[in-house]
Amino acid sequence: MLTALVTAVFIAFSFKIIERLIGLCSKVHIRFAVYYWGALLITASLFIKDNYVYSLPHNFLAVLPLCLIIQLTAGLIARRSGYSPTGRFNTFNFVITYPIFEEIAFRGLALPVLARHESFGAFSGLELGYGLIPQLSLAVIITAVLFAVSHLQYYKLNAESIRFMAFALSGGLFFGLVAQATASILLTILMHISFNASAALYSYNKKKPAK
Repeated sequence: MLTALVTAVFIAFSFKIIERLIGLCSKVHIRFAVYYWGALLITASLFIKDNYVYSLPHNFLAVLPLCLIIQLTAGLIARRSGYSPTGRFNTFNFVITYPIFEEIAFRGLALPVLARHESFGAFSGLELGYGLIPQLSLAVIITAVLFAVSHLQYYKLNAESIRFMAFALSGGLFFGLVAQATASILLTILMHISFNASAALYSYNKKKPAK
């Protein structure tokens, strides 16, 4: 149990560890830290048993209502998210790279590492949404909290980053429910990309000068 928790925490903050190590070797390559991080995660996925990285979704119909709720909510939140990536490289990473690697890290690896232990299992008797939403587990809550706090790896602690963490916490809970119910991160990757793309698009349109 303790080993699983420590492993999940290490995975959650592995990006900053990689970034610091790269910084010691080459300042030029720091901007590519996310790709080194992704390579590490993919390598780790080959050794962590029963992960959700490579499996196709099971019980898709069971989570379909939840996925629709997430998409509708995300579309509304994205307008006021405050995310504002600049430049093609950063925008591409924000929309594509980070969603993929974050889902691998948190829902693909950390979540199943915790979920295999009964201590981090579902709360008995807790039903959400009259059965339309999968049962919440402690593993999902822990990974959602780690996902939220891990955003301090990218941003300084201030009012804006607290807002980002609040979005990440809610997203982590919903994405975690979907990933655990389907034993796959395919749907959560698509939803994560959709949210970030919407946020980037709204930010771009807001910056675009009016004619």
